[in-house]
Amino acid sequence: MEDAASAGGQRRDHRIEAGLRILDLPTSSGIMVIGTIDPATWASWETSLHLLVEDGGGTVDLSCLSFTDVRGMSALVDAARRVQPPRSLKIRHPPETVRKVLRLFWPEEAARLVADDGRSI
Repeated sequence: MEDAASAGGQRRDHRIEAGLRILDLPTSSGIMVIGTIDPATWASWETSLHLLVEDGGGTVDLSCLSFTDVRGMSALVDAARRVQPPRSLKIRHPPETVRKVLRLFWPEEAARLVADDGRSI
């Protein structure tokens, strides 16, 4: 596993664990998630979210997410709650399964979290 931060506090593109890769977004504050979030990758996922919250929030691009369990979604919702206003954490391009889990378990947060794709949650 590689360190999630480089010199100067900036994260860098890095492979975190087998099955999960998290990259910095090139044009905005945030991360792109590639692969699966499951028991084998929870620690890395939660660390990445913690770093994003410490940076004041941003965007989590889920367009390349192939799977997440409910704990992975719970960590995302909890991270969004910890970002201090006026900043926020937004989800971009969530798979339909993510939309369904958000509506089922976190209906109040669902509409606030999803951004940039023009579809209702």
